[in-house]
Amino acid sequence: MKRNILLLFALVFLLPKAYSQGLVGDLLAGKLVDPKPGQWAWYNLVAATGGKKYVIRQAIVGEEKVNRKPGYWVEFEVIPEVGFKMVYKMLLTGPASDPKNIHRVIEKSGVDPAREVAVDSAAPAASVPESKRRSIGQEEVVTINGAVRAEHYEVTQGDQVINVWINEKINPTGIVRMQSQDGEMILRNHGEGGENAKSIITETPLPPEESPAVVAPKTEIKTGTKPKTKTESTESEKGAAQ
Repeated sequence: MKRNILLLFALVFLLPKAYSQGLVGDLLAGKLVDPKPGQWAWYNLVAATGGKKYVIRQAIVGEEKVNRKPGYWVEFEVIPEVGFKMVYKMLLTGPASDPKNIHRVIEKSGVDPAREVAVDSAAPAASVPESKRRSIGQEEVVTINGAVRAEHYEVTQGDQVINVWINEKINPTGIVRMQSQDGEMILRNHGEGGENAKSIITETPLPPEESPAVVAPKTEIKTGTKPKTKTESTESEKGAAQ
């Protein structure tokens, strides 16, 4: 089963169909800023439609050489306020906007076994129209761990506008806050090492052709201090609530 991995980044980063160009575009397309295993960040995400809420973890959980080129295992943990969580683990050698940089993808849905996702790394990178961006200046973004200064960019393409706040000291991607017509994502906390830097996917993944067509049961997960179900509660979720 082949997947367009850019759809994941569109989900996680609330991007419109066309990416911006230059520095902001690289960051939004999955470029890692001064990457190092152990870096992690948690975000709150609220969708504009329906007000659905998610907590998302980004972490560099390992590194691996790919044809003598440094590659990094980047993990995304997506936890909905209600429902089962999804975990995606990707081996990248550059921005995911270019399929040639995506070498392996492993996914885990709810309590289902982890599985490998077939990736067509030979597919050409999508061409996107030029976007306009402008810096609005340095601003403070309030997070649960205090205010973070970040450069505020406004990116426009046609009638679509993204506002993104970037601080390159916020690893692994530099994103502090993002707003678009689809919703808003804002930093909760970030750091290096500890349970948040460990991969949730520890088992050997099934190959794509052996992946079971099983729908994970919908178990209720609440963010914050409310109790979680035993099957879904992990140490990484505890880090998200700090």
